[in-house]
Amino acid sequence: MNLFAVINQLISLFLMMLIGFIVARAGIVTPDFRKKLSTFTLNTAAPCIIISSVLESDSNPMKMLGAAGMGVFFFVIMIVFSAVIVRLLRTKQEERGLDQLMLIFTNVGFMGIPVVQSVYGPNGVALLSMFILIFNLFFFSYGVLLISSSAKFNWRSLLNACIIAALIGLLFGVTGWHLPAPVESTMASVGAMNTPLAMMVIGASVAHSDVRRALTNPRMYKICFLSMFLMPVLVLLVVMFMPIDPMLAGISVLLAAMPIAGNCAMLSDIYTPHDMTASHCVMVSTLMSAISLPLVCAMIAAVL
Repeated sequence: MNLFAVINQLISLFLMMLIGFIVARAGIVTPDFRKKLSTFTLNTAAPCIIISSVLESDSNPMKMLGAAGMGVFFFVIMIVFSAVIVRLLRTKQEERGLDQLMLIFTNVGFMGIPVVQSVYGPNGVALLSMFILIFNLFFFSYGVLLISSSAKFNWRSLLNACIIAALIGLLFGVTGWHLPAPVESTMASVGAMNTPLAMMVIGASVAHSDVRRALTNPRMYKICFLSMFLMPVLVLLVVMFMPIDPMLAGISVLLAAMPIAGNCAMLSDIYTPHDMTASHCVMVSTLMSAISLPLVCAMIAAVL
């Protein structure tokens, strides 16, 4: 891994985020427009880049299935680590579910796709699509149960654009099938919008957040530190001894270092609307990733 090239790519990503922040502060992007832009990105550009990355990559069927298996293992160890951490820190019983949710589920799609694409290219995003598939399966089942023991699991929550795209990508990856050239070209072009749109939406989200209130929440600092620094180190200590593809190992560590998933704030808003910790953590962890991600990339380059 060329660390300087990765850092340059990360700087580019955060400049895109800065543009989103500026246009939101200027009133060009309103909160309502940002939400629509977010929905547009998640339902068009993100699915297109997931599928086109599989079509453009040289991933063989065994690699795709291996990535799916690694995705399951990744979330299992994240669940174990989070459960141990909240108990060691003697987290209040009523806060454990949300804290574990935020430690387990990182921004594997919205921010994970552009970062993994910057580091590993189309082959990395193709493998990442399997992690996104497993993320959805775990988040909308175990994640919901974590934050509300009385919640009823709804299978329809699994049917979103990214998980359908991941399933289609798995089909193409396993069979080696391809789409007609004009269709593949169109999907690649639409998918290319994912990175700038995703980063600008994140920047606009920060601009629309109550930064002052977030910075006075002590619980937020604890969760962000554990999520952005401790969790990727723990995952690195596990995968460095596993006989797996270094790219899969690196993707696992990168995903553990991603900011906290926006979906965590969404669930918290539904089941614990009085607690703004999740929203604060999403915002601050996104800002902290400007420091943590280059450090994690340096660790990956040195160890894997």
